[in-house]
Amino acid sequence: MKFVVKLAIVACTLALISSSLFAEEGIQNNEASSASASASGRATPLTQEEVDASIGRYGEVDEIPEDFKFNDAEILLWHGDHLANIKKPLSLYYEFVKSGSLEGGFTDSIYLKILELNEDGSKNAMLDFFTAEKQQVVTPDNVTNITGNPILGIYMQGDVYEMNRLTEGHWRHFQKSIKISLREDAIVEPTIFTFNGKEYKGRKMSFSPYLNDPHRRDFEKYAEKSYEFIFSDDIPGSLYQITTIIPDKSKESAEPLLLETITLVDVMDK
Repeated sequence: MKFVVKLAIVACTLALISSSLFAEEGIQNNEASSASASASGRATPLTQEEVDASIGRYGEVDEIPEDFKFNDAEILLWHGDHLANIKKPLSLYYEFVKSGSLEGGFTDSIYLKILELNEDGSKNAMLDFFTAEKQQVVTPDNVTNITGNPILGIYMQGDVYEMNRLTEGHWRHFQKSIKISLREDAIVEPTIFTFNGKEYKGRKMSFSPYLNDPHRRDFEKYAEKSYEFIFSDDIPGSLYQITTIIPDKSKESAEPLLLETITLVDVMDK
């Protein structure tokens, strides 16, 4: 049974490696680009030493259990057709806010424009993720014939780079921890939120991938980082909000070390 569970986790990992911009190919392509920037606005790509580090690498498997199924959290984040409720070209405007006591924050915009609806139900889009020197790299593959909201992949890619930067660890380790936590620990529950003055029913998915990380003592200051995603089929693009928090455990009632939010603020006709 333990062997089957391990295979299932690895199978999930391999499948998620190929999804969205969280795929290794996409990450490595962005590492090679001098224009690649993290959520902090840092534009320096990872060094070859960082790329070659062994922590967090995955082994190959020859067999995947026939009864393997993704759970609700994995489907909601990576395999859902987030764009299915978009029936015409339109534009989604999100606001990103970074704050906290650890380092300087900033506010920026994320602009997702649905250009075309394809016969198979997929969409062709354009994505501006941040502006000026903070702008993230978006390749045509990330916005062509897509069904998932590409903001998820771009943000999560930048997030593992941020953990790499803050901890001097390796992004592969944090990527792996997130995938395993989605499989084993994530919680999906109903929620209600307000968008443009109207209440909507949605689903909130939350997890804390580093609580049980065997290496957490190497980055204890950041080990209680939590992630929260709010989705609703009733809003275009399905994604309403992403929130990540790194609490300050040094004293009671302290503001977070880092708090990042991405929130849908407007939907406009093309």
